[in-house]
Amino acid sequence: MLKVSNLRLKYPGEDDKIFDGLNLEIQDKEKVLLLGPSGSGKSTLLNVLSGIVPQLVELPMKYDTLQIHDDSSVIFQDPDSQFCMPKVYEELAFILENQNVPRTEMDGKIRAALTQVGLNVDEHQMINQLSGGMKQKLAIAGSLLQNANTLFLDEPTAMLDHEATQNLWSLMIELWQDQTVLIVEHKVSYIWEHVDRIILMNQSGEIVASDSPEVILKEHEQLLNDYGVWHPNAYQMAPEPLHYHPHKQVFKLALSQVEVKRKARVLYQIEHLEVKNHEWVAITGNNGAGKTTLFDTIMQIIPYNGEITFNGNVLKTVKDAAQHLYLVYQNPELQFIQSTVYDEIYFNYQFLDEATAETETIALLTTLQLYHLRHRHPYELSMGQKRRLSVATALSTKADIILLDEPTFGLDSKNTFELITLFKARVASGQSIIMVTHDEQLIMRYPSRVLNIQDGHLVEVRRSEHV
Repeated sequence: MLKVSNLRLKYPGEDDKIFDGLNLEIQDKEKVLLLGPSGSGKSTLLNVLSGIVPQLVELPMKYDTLQIHDDSSVIFQDPDSQFCMPKVYEELAFILENQNVPRTEMDGKIRAALTQVGLNVDEHQMINQLSGGMKQKLAIAGSLLQNANTLFLDEPTAMLDHEATQNLWSLMIELWQDQTVLIVEHKVSYIWEHVDRIILMNQSGEIVASDSPEVILKEHEQLLNDYGVWHPNAYQMAPEPLHYHPHKQVFKLALSQVEVKRKARVLYQIEHLEVKNHEWVAITGNNGAGKTTLFDTIMQIIPYNGEITFNGNVLKTVKDAAQHLYLVYQNPELQFIQSTVYDEIYFNYQFLDEATAETETIALLTTLQLYHLRHRHPYELSMGQKRRLSVATALSTKADIILLDEPTFGLDSKNTFELITLFKARVASGQSIIMVTHDEQLIMRYPSRVLNIQDGHLVEVRRSEHV
């Protein structure tokens, strides 16, 4: 059994406690889904019950009872945070070494785990060369090798496409029968009917409901909506789709005969692609297809063959691209350059109009529910809060085109819908958005165009009438 009673915990320097008298019991072999708004303490509670807090991360905490399992495995939101070795095989071998597995048995076990999660790499593959989704598959493969009695899953499929998410949850459900499982997840449709209990937390870190999935959806749907918690009916509250109309061309980004290679292998080719004002372009494709690499190409971060122009002017350097384009990374921490949340947004606004910079900063932070965190360091935020802040840095610029790499992963429904509303307003005003995403509902409802990277080519799979 996992158990904690009268848990009190807060971050250093904060006045309010994350938990103040929290009580929770999870029975052996029970499968529990933990839901709540961004910043409600879900990941922190998972870290307490897994022993990460305070054994590895020291936080001021007190409790009357804390009963945890020593034999447990954790998959984090950010897979990079759990890797110890530079190569895929070394990472998995390190796990087996700690279990005293003979060297002669390691290769077979490693290949079997990689096959189970659908990660096709060789023994020399460097982890830092994997896409975000491939890294998550590696993290899950490592968890499978641990054969732990208890699983803690913190957004384990956040960066995976639909097919990979479906396959991995099917695998996890098949393998977890004899394990205790605590899950923090936003893609709940894949597992809603497969967990025994749902625990619902509010913004203050209090448990407000704990029952079966059927009862939670039947009796607490309005509460789920109020908290921005994803559930099977959540998209009924989503903003209306954007209606696209013909517009006079103001700017044009053009890619011609672009070819990107990874070593000797051609990753993908683009014969011709144009993006003009008032467009919302979604980029889809399997994990590892090269979606993030496409953004790096457009921003002149990596070498390529071919030509990329903006309004006829050839882009050759990052400085050239940055005059018109703004990239929001998949890992939000790569975005931050200031020591407070407030300064992160004010920094851009002050160069646009110093007289209104403070007002604009406060308004944007308020809209994205970050104002109460304005004095906190960006690295101290939850993953969902970091994601909103990273997107906010782009929204505080006047870039013609904003490149967004998985901007909604890890966000609750309320903040996702708020971002969609902001994106709609930007597109209506004349900016354009190019977005890498795996969110099927978002793809179906909002973009003017949908492009897919498949078999090394960028293919247009949907186009609105007036684009």
